[in-house]
Amino acid sequence: MARLKCKKCGAVFEYEYKAMSSFVHLGPYKMVSCPACGKSSLMNAYSSIKEPITWPSEEKQQNLAAQPSLTEEELEKKRIEDSKYERP
Repeated sequence: MARLKCKKCGAVFEYEYKAMSSFVHLGPYKMVSCPACGKSSLMNAYSSIKEPITWPSEEKQQNLAAQPSLTEEELEKKRIEDSKYERP
């Protein structure tokens, strides 16, 4: 895994190279989309930077782990409530 830094938003994230993940490349530079901002740019997928990882933030990771699991009834109520706001 390589650490990459997004040129557009500055987020540092880990990227795992997959053989068929991107057909657009120029040597070691591959078209990679940033998970933080969603924008794509050419990044050197084979070298890693030394900066600490900034995405996902520690707060998001803690919030995801701290969320209580919902019962089936609560999930169904939530699904119904969310479906009220969906567009047809």
